[in-house]
Amino acid sequence: MDFITHLKKYLTEVEISNLTSTSNLKVKHALLLNEEKMSKEDFLFEFPNVTKHPLVDGVYLYEDEEYQFGKHIYHDLGVYYLFEPCSSIVSYLLNPQEDDLVLDIAAAPGGKSLHTSLLMKNKGLIISNEIQNARSLILSSNVERLGRKNIIVTNNSLDDIYNKYDDIFTKIILDAPCSGSGMFRKLESMKEDWTYNKVLSLATLQKDLISKAYSLLAHGGTLVYSTCSFSYEEDEEVIEYLLNNSDAELVEIEDNQYFYKSKSKVGIHLFPHIFPGEGHYICLIKKPGVLEKNLVSNKKDSFSNIHKLLGLDEGYIYQNNNTYYLTNYPFDIKGLHVIRLGVKLGTLEKYGFDIDHNFSHIQSNFNNVIDLDLETVEKYLKGEQLNVKCNNGMIIVTYKNIGVGLGKATNNKINNKYPKGLRRK
Repeated sequence: MDFITHLKKYLTEVEISNLTSTSNLKVKHALLLNEEKMSKEDFLFEFPNVTKHPLVDGVYLYEDEEYQFGKHIYHDLGVYYLFEPCSSIVSYLLNPQEDDLVLDIAAAPGGKSLHTSLLMKNKGLIISNEIQNARSLILSSNVERLGRKNIIVTNNSLDDIYNKYDDIFTKIILDAPCSGSGMFRKLESMKEDWTYNKVLSLATLQKDLISKAYSLLAHGGTLVYSTCSFSYEEDEEVIEYLLNNSDAELVEIEDNQYFYKSKSKVGIHLFPHIFPGEGHYICLIKKPGVLEKNLVSNKKDSFSNIHKLLGLDEGYIYQNNNTYYLTNYPFDIKGLHVIRLGVKLGTLEKYGFDIDHNFSHIQSNFNNVIDLDLETVEKYLKGEQLNVKCNNGMIIVTYKNIGVGLGKATNNKINNKYPKGLRRK
């Protein structure tokens, strides 16, 4: 069955024509602003030609020809994250709260986890998982860049998580592997690779994933299911399978001019001819029962010396061998392959505590900070030694009070500690 024919399962000829005639529409790009590092007012003052997202606060649309955000210094500093405009609707509809325990099952490269983290104001806890190791490292680097201490990055199959937990996560994101027809306009390779048999094969996988994800959901909790596929088999039918084989309840998404609902009214579609993005399917599911949130804990770690050294007012410190991480709450991660336990603070060496670069990207009351001008910071990002008046000792370099990286200051010289793999050429 070809692509057009299979769309007739839920779309009329007119709707199919509208959907498939969008290839000439300009591709939209989106930016998620990290307001912990820069206010909306300051961002819009510097970049006045961005457009506010039609639905989601703190997200902006832009044209590649206007702004090269990926090459800007603010990208290195974690002031924003670049992603596809549809992605923000997933976290927006999930509506995470500051005391939620969230699981993002297939999280790389990280847009939905990061948006969720920002909506939670770096509170609560997110287990951000990715099964592919290489992609989990990309996820981890994005979490580091934006300074997220409420995200634990793991590299596991869903079965690993499914076998360990039960009815525990108050919110779950399942952005399922799919045939990718929503990416046809951006990637010709996705179009060439599409087959109906692939759709059917992935639908089988998606049904297994959503069933296991649902078992991990706390009573009274909410699961958001999404794909970048236009296929009814990967979208509504997956949800209908769960509804018919569990006690799951459908959460109705309020009508909106940007949302398309099929006759079944199971979830919504974001189509490029009515929404400024490539394409997405999104559905909300709730598990019956009274929601109980259990993240509140009075358990303290035993590393008050590290808290004092780094100026940390709150958070829970994990020790992994001689490496220390900061997150919000203790959480049982035994048996999981953990990539990042929140913010990597540093390692305990024979000569003392060696502070990690990651620490410079979070807010703290560290006692030695220097704010530099753009020209000097650009030298720092290239790995150069800096000659500036400063206090001796480990120092955090900032630009406009945004953390950039670390240095070792001696006699008004800062020995550059910016990681070599991140340095600008």
